[in-house]
Amino acid sequence: MKPFPPKNPCPCHSGDTYMACCRPFHQGKAAPTPVKLMRARYSAYALQNAEFIMQTTHRESPHYKTDKRLWRAEILAFTQQTEFIALTILNTTADTVTFRAGLLQNQRDASFTERSTFKRMDGKWQYVSGVYD
Repeated sequence: MKPFPPKNPCPCHSGDTYMACCRPFHQGKAAPTPVKLMRARYSAYALQNAEFIMQTTHRESPHYKTDKRLWRAEILAFTQQTEFIALTILNTTADTVTFRAGLLQNQRDASFTERSTFKRMDGKWQYVSGVYD
């Protein structure tokens, strides 16, 4: 994970500091809602926190991999070639979050809109899958 000053603006672009926003979730606190988890996952990608991404991905997800070493390497390869420049929450329901992620890869726009689905497992929200627009 990249070092990140806790008093800097959160990488999820919430307007709060990292310390007041996503850091508690990255340190083990359970996200109380899917939108909080989605923001924390976006921040984790921005901070190259592969462990958090893996821990918050549901076993039913098509992204879930049993080979943790390979999975970690794939996440880090993606995060190292991506700049995370914006996040806009478009809509939420009890178990979904629709958002627009602003990304740059090789100085080219790689932004996308996704409707993510989440499930609670053992009292914690986890990412299951997403549908892209």
